[in-house]
Amino acid sequence: MCGYPRCLDYAGAIIASESDINRCPPGGATTIKLLADLFDRNTMPLAVDLEPYAGRQIAQIREEDCIGCALCIKPCPVDAIVGTAKHMHSVLHDDCTGCRICLEYCPVDCIDMVSYSDSCSEGNWKEFSQGEIKRWRVLADQHFARLQKEQKDDQTVTDESFDYKNEIQNSVNRERQRIWKRKRRQQRLQQSE
Repeated sequence: MCGYPRCLDYAGAIIASESDINRCPPGGATTIKLLADLFDRNTMPLAVDLEPYAGRQIAQIREEDCIGCALCIKPCPVDAIVGTAKHMHSVLHDDCTGCRICLEYCPVDCIDMVSYSDSCSEGNWKEFSQGEIKRWRVLADQHFARLQKEQKDDQTVTDESFDYKNEIQNSVNRERQRIWKRKRRQQRLQQSE
């Protein structure tokens, strides 16, 4: 919604003065006021390039239209979309934050945002319980940690792939020498008979 993958990244951009305080549609005027007070800035309306918050929504995949491409799974910042390639995917509704990031990645446009009927009344953000916010933060941290590990693993495989090729080639050469020695031994035995 705001253009950042998670709230922590948006907060970092605000602190670094790389972003204004008016880029959180779910937080709306409440968040803008809290951020203005916190950073001693003037309040301002929601950024014009963002859609106003239309109430809590979650992603829902139309099963009959899903082709199982798996393009929506990896970008989900809380891993709320589950499935495997060439199979239909599902959204874990309790984990979905309604960030809409998955919509950009679906090539067949089979993801809809639907209203989430359960609402809470605690804290500054009436539709989100403190427990949900904490869980989403944990899920987002786990998601980004997994992505960093995968990226590191991909780099390691790339760096080590040359070594694997050499090791395979060395094994093939050793096996060829063993075969050649065995054949040579058999030839000598046949000649000695």
